[in-house]
Amino acid sequence: MTAATHVVLGGNGVVGRETLRALVAAGHTPTSVGRHPTRVDGVVPLVADLLDHDDVHRALRGADVAYLVAGLPYSSRVWARQWPVILDNVAAVAAEQGTHLVYLDNVYAYGPVDGPMTEDTPVRPGSRKGRVRAAALDLLARAAARGVDVTIGRSADFYGPGATTSVFNGFVLDKVAAGRRSTWLYDADQPHSLTYTPDIGRALTVLGTDDRARGRTWHLPTAPALTGRQYVRTAVDVAAGTTAPADVPLGVMSSTTMRIGALFSTAARETLELSYQYRAPYVFDSTAYETTFGVSPTPVVDGITASLTAARPRTASLS
Repeated sequence: MTAATHVVLGGNGVVGRETLRALVAAGHTPTSVGRHPTRVDGVVPLVADLLDHDDVHRALRGADVAYLVAGLPYSSRVWARQWPVILDNVAAVAAEQGTHLVYLDNVYAYGPVDGPMTEDTPVRPGSRKGRVRAAALDLLARAAARGVDVTIGRSADFYGPGATTSVFNGFVLDKVAAGRRSTWLYDADQPHSLTYTPDIGRALTVLGTDDRARGRTWHLPTAPALTGRQYVRTAVDVAAGTTAPADVPLGVMSSTTMRIGALFSTAARETLELSYQYRAPYVFDSTAYETTFGVSPTPVVDGITASLTAARPRTASLS
């Protein structure tokens, strides 16, 4: 009996790297696919472009499980143009090869919600990015109807060591590591779930190796939501090694500031349409996964500690 072949599509991103590390820790020798060779010990690097059908075919030849964790530039226009091509390529080759497809998703397709998000939350996108993600789900459903094994792992906003595209890393953890004031978006007193990237990697590995997961959508393990103010206080406490004073410095970016910023910053412009995620409770429920697989998410204080440790050398070099 031969060992299963695992291929991570998008191995250069933070979630890709964490998934590769989790697969290696589980005893596998995964192939990492990206536009540049991946530097993770114990993996086989393969340079390929997911927008090219022939490259995807080459990457998935003989693959038992493919993990689609690739990221695209944070642009609605790019997403609308490139996600359908990538998904078409991967789904077509997975059907041909008999490959189990594990797809990393976010919560944009849910749109604004009333109450905690679960796997049963309706798909009602309220943004351009949400509509792209909803269309991706439709495409995957059609692929599943044609016989492709599709398993979806969904996370909340993520953070973690080296998560350079995370809002929490950039606006809070990197600032705290550099001794600067943190910033939160819109309302620092609303609860907001954050999923820890090493937890995502380990959970996706389970989705690709445990038959109980196959063919379903799962919310990946996520610690109970804190408010923005509580996250910042935790980060400051961890960095100081003691309990911080009551008046922890925290800037809150208002709607007006964000709109002005959108005139000059693409990132701010692209974030505006998702402001609802910070104006109301953003609570992500991963009970089904935790109960089924007996897994608990990493406590927030532990995740912040590891993330700050990783951020300090980088921020020190920038100062």
